Amino acid sequence: MRLILFIILFPLCTYAQSDSARFYNLCLDANASRALQYVPARLAPEFEKRFKYENDQSDYLLKHTSGIDSLLVIFHRYWRQSLLDTAQNYDGELATELCRFFHVENQPIDSLNATFNAYIKSKQLFSTDGIGKVGRLYDLLVWRKQTDTTYSLHLNKEHLNVHVVLMQNFVTLGWEDYATLGKFYPGGWAVTDALYCVSDSYDKKSEKFLVSYLAHEGRHLKDYGLFPGIKGKDLEYRAKLTELSMADSMLFPLIKFFISNANKNSVNDHPLANYNVMSDLSKRLFHKEFEDDITKWKALPVKKINNTAYRLLKENTKAMRSSYKKKKNDKA
Repeated sequence: MRLILFIILFPLCTYAQSDSARFYNLCLDANASRALQYVPARLAPEFEKRFKYENDQSDYLLKHTSGIDSLLVIFHRYWRQSLLDTAQNYDGELATELCRFFHVENQPIDSLNATFNAYIKSKQLFSTDGIGKVGRLYDLLVWRKQTDTTYSLHLNKEHLNVHVVLMQNFVTLGWEDYATLGKFYPGGWAVTDALYCVSDSYDKKSEKFLVSYLAHEGRHLKDYGLFPGIKGKDLEYRAKLTELSMADSMLFPLIKFFISNANKNSVNDHPLANYNVMSDLSKRLFHKEFEDDITKWKALPVKKINNTAYRLLKENTKAMRSSYKKKKNDKA
C-alpha cells in the first residue's frame, strides 16, 4: 500500500461557541462518548441517535447504500464501537470480520489489501490503495467516479507540477464524516506519486483549494522525497506551517481551526500537529506556550504571521536534514 496522509476538510466559517468547538474536537479525536457531553442542541437528535443508545438508530446506513453495503456495515460497527469505547482497541475484531467477509484465513488487516482492492474494483468503484488508518481508526473511503489532471503551483519559493486525481460521488467518506454528522471529513490526501482530491468540496479558485489543499498536500509530496520514512506528525506540522505561510483571506479561519482542534496529548497526527504549530508560533509572536485568543491573533499583520510560519518551516527543514544526515552517517 502506498503511503497515504489525509487532510481534514474544514468549513470557512468556524464555529463560535466553545462547547461546539469542544464537541467537534472530541469527535475528530475519535471520542464520541465524551462528545455526547458537549453536543449542541441543534445536533443532539441526530448525534444521540447514532451514539447514545445500544444500537445506532439513525438512517446513516440507509443513506449510504451501494454495492458494498455488507462491507460498510462491518466498518460502521467497528467505527461505532471504537468511537464509544476509547479504552478498547477493536482492530482485532475488525480483522476477524474482514477475513470472514473475504473468505480468507485469519490474518492481519494489512495482508488483505490485494483482496480488498480486487473487491472494490469488481463493484466498479474506487477506493484508497488498500485499507489504511485515518488517525487511530481503520477507514473506508469509496467513490464512484474519478478524473486525472495536473496542477501547476508555487510552494513558497518552489514550483511544482503535481498529478491530481479528482474524486466524485462518494459512497462513504469514512469515520470522521460519520462521527461529525458530515461536518468534517478527509478533503483529500497525498500518496508518494499523486494527490487525491474530494473534488466537489472545493472552489478551485479559492485559498481553501490552492493553499489548504494543493500547497498542504504538495508539501507532503516534497517531504516524501526529502525525508523518507518521515512520521505523520512531522508531515502534518510542516504542511500546516506551509498553509499559514501562504494564507491571506483564510489565515484567521485557519488559525481558529488549528486552535480549536489542538491536542498535545493526542495519538492522532492532526490534533497533535495543530498544537505544535500553534504553540511554536505563540512562543515566537506572543512569548507564551499557547495563545488561544483569536482576537489577539487578528491584531497581528497577516504578513507577520506568514513570515514567522515560513521561518519556522525553514528552521525545521534545516533540523530535519541534519537529523537525517546523522542517521545516514550512523548507519555507514
